[in-house]
Amino acid sequence: SNMLSSAIPTELGQLGQMEYKFDLEENSLSLAIPTELGNLDKMTSEFALDSNMLSSAIPTELGQLGQMEYKFDLEENSLSLAIPTELGNLDKMTSEFALDSNMLSSA
Repeated sequence: SNMLSSAIPTELGQLGQMEYKFDLEENSLSLAIPTELGNLDKMTSEFALDSNMLSSAIPTELGQLGQMEYKFDLEENSLSLAIPTELGNLDKMTSEFALDSNMLSSA
């Protein structure tokens, strides 16, 4: 926790070689999750944006994180609308896929 506030910079989507621990949890980040974070498609574990104030829909582009195996965590935000079917592409996940404590609805 760093008490970061404001929006997640779209430029973080340029970290395309990142494989492990993209962690912005427990801050005061707000607004939408940038679609550009779908470019982090080499990530295998610990994509954590939980415990912020993120809102809007979960971007379908996060379905491009198909190498993820462990800890995809968006819990405890204000994310809304339906869970994108594209998240089904994270088919290598073995544990900690967390979307709870949001305002998500069924499709």
